Amino acid sequence: MATASSNSEAKAETILELAKELLQHLQNNTHEGAISMSDAFYSLDEHLGHFPLLTAPPITIRRQLAAHGARLWNISVQMISIVGNITHLSAIALFMLDCAAPSHGSGILIYDVLQISGEQILMERSRKPKSAGSSNKNRPKLHSQKIIEIIAVRLDRLDRSTDSSDKVQIASTTVGYYMARVHLAWLQGRPDIADHLFSKIPAIATAYGQRRVLELCYKIGSFALDDRQYDNAAKWLERALSAWELYHSCMAQSIDNDELLILHASIRANLQLESLVAKDRLQKALNLIEKRYAHEFAVKALQLEILSREGHWNGNAYLQVLRDMLDILNPNEAELKTLVFYLQKVRDHETSFYVQGLQQLLVEKLATSDQQEWTERIFILLIWTLTNSRLPMPNSSNILCDTTKRISKCGRGFLSEDATNACLILIWKYVDIASSEGNLRVAEHWCSLVLEEAMFQRSSENKTIFVRRYIECASDTPNVSAAYKLLGNMADEYRKCPSALYLIYKAALNNKDFTQGHFYLDSLCQLGATGRSYLLPCAAEALRSGQTLLAAKCVQHVIDNLNDSLLELKYIASLFIAAGCLVSAQLGNTGTVEEANGLLAQVIRVLEAAHKGEQNTVFSAIELEWLSQRSYNIAAQASACDSRLVIQLLDLSMQFTDLQRETMTCEKQSGLWQHYLRCDSIKIFRIIREARKEMEPFLKACLILFTKYYFKG
Repeated sequence: MATASSNSEAKAETILELAKELLQHLQNNTHEGAISMSDAFYSLDEHLGHFPLLTAPPITIRRQLAAHGARLWNISVQMISIVGNITHLSAIALFMLDCAAPSHGSGILIYDVLQISGEQILMERSRKPKSAGSSNKNRPKLHSQKIIEIIAVRLDRLDRSTDSSDKVQIASTTVGYYMARVHLAWLQGRPDIADHLFSKIPAIATAYGQRRVLELCYKIGSFALDDRQYDNAAKWLERALSAWELYHSCMAQSIDNDELLILHASIRANLQLESLVAKDRLQKALNLIEKRYAHEFAVKALQLEILSREGHWNGNAYLQVLRDMLDILNPNEAELKTLVFYLQKVRDHETSFYVQGLQQLLVEKLATSDQQEWTERIFILLIWTLTNSRLPMPNSSNILCDTTKRISKCGRGFLSEDATNACLILIWKYVDIASSEGNLRVAEHWCSLVLEEAMFQRSSENKTIFVRRYIECASDTPNVSAAYKLLGNMADEYRKCPSALYLIYKAALNNKDFTQGHFYLDSLCQLGATGRSYLLPCAAEALRSGQTLLAAKCVQHVIDNLNDSLLELKYIASLFIAAGCLVSAQLGNTGTVEEANGLLAQVIRVLEAAHKGEQNTVFSAIELEWLSQRSYNIAAQASACDSRLVIQLLDLSMQFTDLQRETMTCEKQSGLWQHYLRCDSIKIFRIIREARKEMEPFLKACLILFTKYYFKG
């Protein structure tokens, strides 16, 4: 049967092999992934269970344990800043050193040995997520408990020693021992035991010792504050402050901000308490912090918290502290979160101040920083405020325009696509509300800002949407010329947008700017198939504005570009009839013969297009009769027009009659001959009139001969 001695020796040799493997692995791998993936690291838990050994191993093995344990300890200490999570590695190194140390004497009782039972465990606890298993969370505490037990045994042995040279070492180690036990008791959820053990810590006369107490008390106080244990937090932070005062009195000067951190945490804890003691501690901390750290950002935040609790969040003092915070702000994550939190408290009742604060934050702090995400977040907040109908701000679009110009001067580039979309959604919603309430000028300004502002990464779709809305708003205001200019300065893809051209055409007609209307209609016609669907709506707008010829022009362009689709064939006859009506209706309203001739020529062009062989098959007999009669009536009424045009129109009338005959039986054609006779009569009359007016003998003779020949025919 194996003895305890042989078992301890075997375990020691196994641990030595593990240590050698770890050291070999760590020589070239110092990052956490490489360490945690090694087989040796996985087996640390199992080997930690071997400690402490029941009996001391042989001297040769103890020396190897000491050598390898020291190397592992040194590596673990150096790697804390790189890896952090090496508690197991440090623990096994300490156990190895303990096995190698003599059973009498100070051995390894130094404060570094206690590091594992204090700081590292706290660090381990702070890194563990709340979802981690209980066994994983408790394992470092178990290792710490085991180390503390070893140290307690050694302290007991040392305490019995009569060697005066060990007394200083004993005192120092005893302090570290009780501090480690205080840490552990707190982590185990026993604040009462932690208090009791803290009272056992011997008096400390050195600055280094007070520094250790300060750090211990501050850490426990901070953890208690995070856990909302405000009584415990206030008590431990008060102890930390006392330790800092003793430490500070021993130092020539202090170069850290420990006191500020302690006072800040102490005020936060005591603010939650109602006892007289807490109020006294709070007042003491406030007096100290305002005296020594009046210009610190964290102190300003505390002042705002206290003012809020006292109900002064809407007073001048509160606003002044906010101004001070804006001035001293360092644009990091923590300070930005704090400032925005308190700044938003004044948004609803001090909107102007709130907007100015956001502007100052953007222009003076964020525009020149590397905080792109925060810049976009605050920019969106500013737009949300300026476009919020519950928080009316005069000249809101001008405020945003001024802000973006100042930001751009600082070298800040585009907003991200996501931030741009968020801004455009807010602006579009506001534009929609403003338009529905009749505030078209406001809506127009915001649309103009979106289209002209360089910070926005607008998609083609977004830009088109805002162009259309801008023109819609401008069409109902006297500022249509601004819309002309805006569209003219835009890229081709937007200047050739059919919906935008239709809207600005409509705006021009509403503004009685018919020259511009013709211009935009021509632009729409030049788009070809993409613009054709807007031509009939353009004709309707022209009729609504009293511009019959412009309407006819729209219909004429549709006719000139007809295709063979079934849908268009269905409406061809209606289009020709509409065009003829529109133009002929203006014949009696012309001022000069030249204008009348122009209109008559336009009518002829429409009727000639209708008579084309590839289109006349779509007309019914009734429609052909209408075209025939309409062309005859126009010719009969055009007494002042050029006879050649009148005769050409009469020829078209007879051609339509020919087509009409083809759709009728012989019995029904008799009435058509009267129409031919009427057309010929007018033609002869016009030729005779032209012959009488002709002064050139040769031409006069030709006209007379043509008339005689025509009568004979």
